[in-house]
Amino acid sequence: MKIPPVSGLLLVLGLFLLLAACGETPAPVPATSPEIPTITSTLPAITATSTAIPTPEPAPTLGIDPQELQGITVTFWHPWSGAAGEAIRASVEAFNETNEYGIQAVEVYQGTYNSLYEKIEDAISTGSSPDLVVGYLDQLLSWKDGWVDLEPYVNDRDWGLAAEEQADFFDVFWDQDIVDGNRVGFPAQRSAQLLFYNLSWSRELGYDSPPQTPVQLKGQACAATQANLADDDPENNGTGGWIVNTTPQGMLSWLYAFGSEVSLPDGSGYRFDDPQSAAALNFLKDLFDNGCAWKTRKSDAGEGLAEGEFVEAEFAARQALLITGSLGDLSHQTAALELAGNRDEWTVIPFPSPENQPAIYIYGPSFAVFQSSPAKQLAAWLLVRWLASPAEQARFIRASDTFPTRAAAVEHLNDYADSHPQWAAALELIPLARTEPRYASWRVVRWVIGDVGTQVFRSYFSADRIPATLELMDETAAELHSRFP
Repeated sequence: MKIPPVSGLLLVLGLFLLLAACGETPAPVPATSPEIPTITSTLPAITATSTAIPTPEPAPTLGIDPQELQGITVTFWHPWSGAAGEAIRASVEAFNETNEYGIQAVEVYQGTYNSLYEKIEDAISTGSSPDLVVGYLDQLLSWKDGWVDLEPYVNDRDWGLAAEEQADFFDVFWDQDIVDGNRVGFPAQRSAQLLFYNLSWSRELGYDSPPQTPVQLKGQACAATQANLADDDPENNGTGGWIVNTTPQGMLSWLYAFGSEVSLPDGSGYRFDDPQSAAALNFLKDLFDNGCAWKTRKSDAGEGLAEGEFVEAEFAARQALLITGSLGDLSHQTAALELAGNRDEWTVIPFPSPENQPAIYIYGPSFAVFQSSPAKQLAAWLLVRWLASPAEQARFIRASDTFPTRAAAVEHLNDYADSHPQWAAALELIPLARTEPRYASWRVVRWVIGDVGTQVFRSYFSADRIPATLELMDETAAELHSRFP
């Protein structure tokens, strides 16, 4: 299915917010912080290990004679390059050399996820799909006529995973790809949105622990801002707190931390217009209006760095106590600190919650087996099973700075954890993980969140517009969602 055009709807959203500001001067910066509403969250507890109940009776066999697998070739399309691409290539080569059936897998790099998506769309339309692909859940759901339900393969008594192996996968990753009772995909790689936090600087500011609530975060961010105002360097005035991040991933993280469910309980679409989302946007707007959050100065620097790289440099220069980053950004942040000659101790923390339910937003691609012959589909599943094994996962994680999807892989990564303390700290946050909405429409609705995030930090945007903005978000998301069958 081709992507529905969304530019018009996003433009309407932007125009709505802009027109509301016409003729008005920017709202004055409040002298004191408005009280952040207390929200009662109904989020379920998330456990770090799977709670799968062993099947009392083994599932029926797929009924495929092992002889049918002899000499089969499966094609595997993926988006990984660099070190991650080399790691996946090595794993595929090891599978080819060791599997007892003589199955030969051919891995083919297909560019970015967007490029891969377009190529899969074309392949489906021409009947030339690969046997195995990697994609995000919203992408897999849009290929609903192509993929195979993997639940029978996972539970097969001859070819699947034993109950104890299934229980080894982290619950939040294991369940993410199950939609309407079908296992659309199998977890391949998972990353997360996190807050990077300068421990050394916070101690100098008088804090002995990271913020656990939004109010505590504001206090520390504002203290950092005041410290930069009071030092002898006029160039860092206006910096010090949290650097604004309006990416869909970053904004969704805040909504989750404040208790918003985002998806309707009946699975029929989205809901942004709730007290939790309103509290999150009010908090962020207040943080910005009080000068305790600021926008990166990349646009004024002219140093040729990408925004993410410049934010990392600002964090390394003590121009931010906190920034938003992904698991994959950890190595880049370490390099930025080394380049700056900064020996500050830093770590990662979840997004603070007003109700003691902090959150991290996790996301990442999954394997999907495409329809072909029964034997080829099984051969592709056996490659998935191999790539998901603890040792092969560990190989891939060392190259990609991402989460293991199962506990047994961690046992192969003890030395990696010792040399990557921020990654090890992130690993402890998996019980707080929240996933993206399980809709094909999410690939376009996410940009509505990003657009609203951009508007919230405009000088003309005032907090009294938040209710109308959330109402419009719901209307826009519903319209976009309706375009996806």
